[in-house]
Amino acid sequence: MADPSKPAQDGLAALLPRGVIRALILGSFPSQVSLRKQEYYGHAQNWFWRVLEACGLIDDVTSPYPERVRQLTRHGVAVWDLYAAVEREGSGDDQIRTAVPNDVDGLWRESGPFAVLLNGRRDREWRGRFAEVPAQTFALPSTSPRPLHWNTPESRAAAIEEWRLAFAEVLNH
Repeated sequence: MADPSKPAQDGLAALLPRGVIRALILGSFPSQVSLRKQEYYGHAQNWFWRVLEACGLIDDVTSPYPERVRQLTRHGVAVWDLYAAVEREGSGDDQIRTAVPNDVDGLWRESGPFAVLLNGRRDREWRGRFAEVPAQTFALPSTSPRPLHWNTPESRAAAIEEWRLAFAEVLNH
């Protein structure tokens, strides 16, 4: 059970495109670095923005954050998290003790249909929280630097290819 003396950590506001949402990328909850910077996937070691560059959704991973967001949302891609608030120590998903889900079903009712790309293969959590949302889902490799699939060129290429194929199917890209 979570320590009730520790306050919940609030997440970031969703990155939503103007107009139609074609795909929603869902992580679990932002890291401490991302929360401090107020930027999704703000930790320099996270592969998220590099994957999006490799998939052709942003031009340059070194562009300022607002420019990367503009480029990504221009494709109809939204970014959010499964959880609006959590209690945890540090940044690891394994440290989440209690979690308040985001209103993904409300977003679906307002802006759906769209595909859901689960950053980190979070299919069990997705189905447990949002089984009523009839979205096409893709359980994709986590872009966190912790998984081993970022350690070798071959494993990186395979992980990026999974993301690329999902975007190709959803965005016809």
